[in-house]
This record gives sequence, structure tokens and C-alpha cells, in this order.
Amino acid sequence: MHKINPPGRPFSGRPAKPRILLIARLLAVACLLLFVQTARANCTATMQDVNFGNVDLLNPGTLTTQAIATVTCTKSAARGIAQTFQVCLAVDGGQGVAGQFTPRYMCPSGASCTMTTANRFAYNMYIDASRSTIWGTTGRGTQYREMLNTPVSFSSTESVNATRTVNLTVYARLITPLSNVPPGQYTASFAGGSTALAFGTGSSCGSLRGIRFPFTVSATVVKNCNINKPNNIDFGTVNPGDTNLAGSTSLGVTCTSSTPYNIGLKPSNNNTAGAGEMLPVTPGGGNTDRIPYQLRSGSGTNGAVWGNTATAAQTGNGVGGTGSGLLQNYNIYATVPSADYHYGDYQDTVTVQVNY
Repeated sequence: MHKINPPGRPFSGRPAKPRILLIARLLAVACLLLFVQTARANCTATMQDVNFGNVDLLNPGTLTTQAIATVTCTKSAARGIAQTFQVCLAVDGGQGVAGQFTPRYMCPSGASCTMTTANRFAYNMYIDASRSTIWGTTGRGTQYREMLNTPVSFSSTESVNATRTVNLTVYARLITPLSNVPPGQYTASFAGGSTALAFGTGSSCGSLRGIRFPFTVSATVVKNCNINKPNNIDFGTVNPGDTNLAGSTSLGVTCTSSTPYNIGLKPSNNNTAGAGEMLPVTPGGGNTDRIPYQLRSGSGTNGAVWGNTATAAQTGNGVGGTGSGLLQNYNIYATVPSADYHYGDYQDTVTVQVNY
């Protein structure tokens, strides 16, 4: 054990100076470690999924949605010192198409999404409510420098390790004209290196860091069919002895792409074989006549019968098709065997039913 003699007395044993120097060095290292820990800033981010919900391509309605990105920063300056972090959030084009920004794409859920993937669903994300400025990243050229950017400020009265959270709104919109994609679930994943956070304690965010905030963009395309009401079939003015009357009209059907459908025609008497009856428009006067007619999918008296046994799974005696997203036309024919009935106007109502 080393001893230190009182002042004015000679030393005995080895001098203690090396021990004093050792203590001084330990203190210096401790101060250095404390400085590094205090200066280490910290911000993190999370992001809600962007969900467009159910989308009807034939009747799209609202094409927009939004989500919230949340940034949390921890103060590293001591009490008595104010501190502001400038925070930026950046995203690329997403799953498999990192360089594609205008527009971005969702792909069929579970499919590998590339620039050549079929049935891609176009959308984009923006940093403003007017949806005019695309949310992008500084790493993809000047045209994609837009980022979510906000300051996170701490007052001087807050102590070190205090936290502050801010929410930033991300705006999204489906791109029109809407892609003619089949019904189903569509997604785009922003995982791995597709997102990055940058923050700095100055007036800029500094460089992007490996801090991620993964999220998913999704939409569900629902199947649907629209019917264009056909014109009436008018046999015109006929003589009592006329036979084999024929008339026709055109039916327009628009169904989402790849959607199978079957069309049935039902007269007001509910005859499943498309054999209807026209009744007097103005009843009375003892006229109880009913003029029979037959609905057909082919012209002439030998044309195929068009009835109402069709279902979503079976064509039956109806007419079937597969949607393309565009208008598809079908001719409806009707024949009357004989017009040998009382004078007057006759009519019937036929219901068109599209099963899908």
C-alpha cells in the first residue's frame, strides 16, 4: 500500500502520482462517454396502412383516402436548453417497383409485383390535401424530392429524454381512368428499404437513415354489372289476320373484367321459358284477350328461347358472357304467332336479370 506523507515531511515508500494520473484519466474517459450519450439524438416513425377499401370500378364514387404517419423524438439536450429536430419521412415506389413513382401500383395480393405484372392498379400518395405533390424520396432524383417534413420542438423547461410525438397526414388517390382489373385484393408493400427516416438538430433533416416505418397500401376491387335499359320492342300496327310477327331490341351490359355473368328474361307472368302474354293497355269493354309472345336470343320463329332459368353459376336458357369492363351488347328478339285478337293496344313488361 502506498502512502502520502504530510506536507513538509519526506516521502516514505513509492510516490502516489501515478495513481492520481490514473484517476484523472478515468474521469476524462467518463466525461467523454457522457458527452457522446448526451449528443445522441433519437427519432422513430410508424405509419398506418393506406386502405382504399372496397372499390367498384363501374361506380367508383370516392377515389381517395388518407393515413397517419407518427414521428416520436427523444430530447437529448439537458434541461435549460431548447431543442428542435427537423424530421423527414421518405418512401420509394414500393414492392418490386422502387423506381416507379408516377404512378405507383398495387398488384394482385400475393403476386410478385414488377413493372410487367398484369392487372396492376394505379394510385399515388401525396404530402398535401390537394393531392398535387407526390410523397417521394431524395434518393430518386430531383423529380422525387418531395418528402413529409416537420419540426419536432422541445422547450428549455423539458428535461433530457423527454419525448414528443407529431402526426403527419399522408393523402392517397386512385389514378383515373381506373385500371380495368379483375375483382380481388390488391396490395403494395412498403417494407425493407422502401421507407426511411431522416432527422437533424439543425434546419435540415440531414441524410436518410436505416430507420424504417413499414406499411401496406391495399384496395379490394368488387365485382359488379351495370345494365343499360333496352328500348321497348314495338310490333307496330298490325291487321287481325297477321301472323309470325317479329321484333327486336338491344341490351347493353357492362361487367367488371373477368366477371362471368348470365342474363335471364322474365315476362310478367313469371314463365321461366320466356313465353309471355300481352294484355290490353285499356281493359274493359269485355276484351279479355291475351296475345302470347316468345322471347328469343336468336332471330326468327326458330330462334333459341330466352327464358329465366339462368343463375350466377349456370346459363340455363339464358345468355352468358364474361365481363371486359366495357359495354357488351346482346340482341333480344320476340315473336308473336298470330294477331287475330280484338282491336286495341297490348303490352307486357319483361324484367332483365343479370346474375354474376
